[in-house]
Amino acid sequence: MQTERHMAKNGFWKSLFSSLQRVAPNPELDAAVERVVDAIDPKLKLAGGYPQRYRQAVAHALAYTRDLARQVPGPVTINREAYTKDPFIRAIFASPDEFQAALCMSRAMQDYLKGHTCTIGSQLYAMVGMRRREKGVIGMEVIGDSVRHDVAQTAVCFSDHTLTNIANSEAGTRDQLAWSFMDSLLGQVSDRIEQLKQAKQDLDQKRGELMARLRSADPEQQAHLQAELDRTLAELREATEKLDLRRYADYLDAVLLQPEAHLRLEAATLYLDDMGIKRNNGNGREIHFVDMIGRDRRRWSIALLHCQSPGVVSMTDRLQEASRWMDI
Repeated sequence: MQTERHMAKNGFWKSLFSSLQRVAPNPELDAAVERVVDAIDPKLKLAGGYPQRYRQAVAHALAYTRDLARQVPGPVTINREAYTKDPFIRAIFASPDEFQAALCMSRAMQDYLKGHTCTIGSQLYAMVGMRRREKGVIGMEVIGDSVRHDVAQTAVCFSDHTLTNIANSEAGTRDQLAWSFMDSLLGQVSDRIEQLKQAKQDLDQKRGELMARLRSADPEQQAHLQAELDRTLAELREATEKLDLRRYADYLDAVLLQPEAHLRLEAATLYLDDMGIKRNNGNGREIHFVDMIGRDRRRWSIALLHCQSPGVVSMTDRLQEASRWMDI
């Protein structure tokens, strides 16, 4: 009997200990939850269920964005020597001067250099995002022993190069990139909340207009206006309920538990010649790209770059560079 009681007691404590282990705090996850909640509305911390209510969605989305960050190709070393050897670099930059301008004249790069201790030549990593587009051109083509002119061709061009997530290590850039992806997801949650707020504001305005018209309406119009006002008030009550802070967690779940529906990466393979003209397999260099499709549904070709710190560019250098590009 004593043995049974002892076993039961041990079973109770073992069960309790296991339960405590399951709900043990996770400081890293709770810090991520706090960052997510602050981005949406800090008042959510007072709405009940914080931080437990948000842990599952945040953990799921953060695992997803970290996986995306690992999939971004690179790092690709950017310098003049690499430009002559790497077809990927030649595809995304029209000339060494162009990538030099993208690196040195980038506001993101200059801001980073001003805020961090870097010597010229320090190793830096960053993500580059750019728009890839195709356009029809007329060129010439060698077919056998003859040269054909006025041949319709497709040129692949890259523009709007943007540097982000600059760090002094690849791991640092990928970590920042994971949070940039998370911020993109949170932006979609914020957009929905702003749309709900705008809808409520429009209904508030409509209610005021209907009440003003109702006060001065003749008896024949009052019934119609009253019915419209009742419908508006019902819609306004529903809109107000949707903006209850306790509903915000549901909006987060809708995005963070299904992040692949809101942000994804897609691989693309193109065959390009040295002039950036699309060719068939075997007639051009095989180049792999990764496109990010996010909240605006437009594609950004992205890659990690590795370069040496260019140093802070003076205002004189900036003006000279701008003037040079204007003269081209």
